[in-house]
Amino acid sequence: MNPKILICEDDRSISSAVSEYLIAMDYTVLVVNDGDEAIEQFSNFKPDLVLLDIMMPKMNGLEVIKILRNRYDTPIIFLTAKISLDEKILGLELGADDYITKPFSMRELLLRIKAILKRNPSEDSDKVISYENVELFSNKREVLIDKKSLSLTKTEFDFLECLMKNFDQVLSRDQLLEYSKFDYLESDDRVVDVHIKNLRKKLENLKSKLKIITVRSMGYRSTIG
Repeated sequence: MNPKILICEDDRSISSAVSEYLIAMDYTVLVVNDGDEAIEQFSNFKPDLVLLDIMMPKMNGLEVIKILRNRYDTPIIFLTAKISLDEKILGLELGADDYITKPFSMRELLLRIKAILKRNPSEDSDKVISYENVELFSNKREVLIDKKSLSLTKTEFDFLECLMKNFDQVLSRDQLLEYSKFDYLESDDRVVDVHIKNLRKKLENLKSKLKIITVRSMGYRSTIG
C-alpha cells in the first residue's frame, strides 16, 4: 500500500505542486487548506506522515500539532517560511519530527519524507532490547514501560533505540542524528537536546528505570538509575 501523506497548506500553489509531485512518486495524498480541516480529516484519512504549514487560517500549525500530539504519534514535518532557530526549536518541542524551509526543492522534500518513513532494519530487528522495566521492539517500533505503551515520535524512537543498542556508551549528538537519518547538516546541538528533553520527560512520566545521562561536551549515554 502506498504511504499516505496529509498536506496542510493554505497556499494552494504550494499544496498543488507538492501534491502532484508526491502522487507522481506513488504516494497517496490528501490536501487541506486550514488547521480546522486538518484536525477534521486526520482520523478519517489516517496518514503515515503530515506536512504541516505553520501559518494557516483558523488554526495555525503550532495549535494543530498540540492537538495531534495528544492523540497520535504520526510523523510531522513543518513547512515554514524563513524563521529563527528558536522558532524551529519550539516546533520540535511541540513534537515535530523535522522542518523544511520555503522555498524548497521537491527532491529535498522527498528525501526528508523517505528518511522519516524509512525504518532502521538490522539483523536483530525482530529481537527485543530490554533494560529493567523498558522493552523496545524494533520491528514494531514500539516501546513498553512496565507493559504500558510509550508514545514517541519517529526521531525520539530512533534516539532511544540507538542509546539502548549502545547501552552505557557515550554517543555524540552527530551519531544520534546520523542514526535517525535526521538532516543533521542543517541542525545544531540544540535540536538534539530538544528531542532528548522530550524523550526524558516521557520516560519519567511512566517511571522508566532507564535514564539518559548528559555527558558534558561529549553527548549522551543510557544507564539504569
